[in-house]
Amino acid sequence: MKQLPEDYRSLAELAQVRADCKRMNNVARIVFSTTGGPLRTIITGTKCRPTGIFHSTKTGHAQPYESQAERLYMQQCEADHNVVAWLAQPHRLEMFSEGKTLTYFPDFSVFYADLREEVVEIKRDKASEISGDLAFKLELAEQIYRSVNIKFRVLDLSDLRAEPRHSNAEEIQRHARTRYFRREVFWLTEQILRHPTGTIPFAQAVEILGGGVVGKKKLCAMIVGRHFGVDLDTNLTGASPVFPVSTD
Repeated sequence: MKQLPEDYRSLAELAQVRADCKRMNNVARIVFSTTGGPLRTIITGTKCRPTGIFHSTKTGHAQPYESQAERLYMQQCEADHNVVAWLAQPHRLEMFSEGKTLTYFPDFSVFYADLREEVVEIKRDKASEISGDLAFKLELAEQIYRSVNIKFRVLDLSDLRAEPRHSNAEEIQRHARTRYFRREVFWLTEQILRHPTGTIPFAQAVEILGGGVVGKKKLCAMIVGRHFGVDLDTNLTGASPVFPVSTD
């Protein structure tokens, strides 16, 4: 089975991307950082919008954001058990069209447990912000990503504030840095596997981990760590099913 490459991309996958671009008659080139981290440095002096660093527990990288919308998306990547790894400002896409070079810096690359890769563009309001040259650039980028089997999506604040996913992710990610022990993961996994459904209620999982606020924080941290998962798209209650996450 194909494994997620270390530092987001292995040399073999980089070679495959180069081969795919050559096959497309050199209409595009994808440039990656040599460090495995963000490619573009955010300059804040000329922009009046929220910027900062998000310390990702899931990826172990400090990830830059340049809008509140991007930060919301980072929280959702952290809380979603389907997301194995993600990177902000992941690469530079150089597209060659009608004798011109169009440069595009996507906001995120996301890697999923089912081996999908997705590139995500974040806007405050995509209906009002995407038009003209930008619309053409994003459409061309989508075609190029699709040709190398990478999905492309544009999300905005209306998508990222959709409930209950927004509130669930915010609550889970808030406790991402809570300390827990490996033996506690084993205890909880053992209890879940004993149940015929392969799940236990959220409240019961909290009790197994010590109960109260501490138990809840530990469970949330374990979800970010992809030991366990919950459905982010249903209201998170004490009855919500908690299930172990396969890391194969």
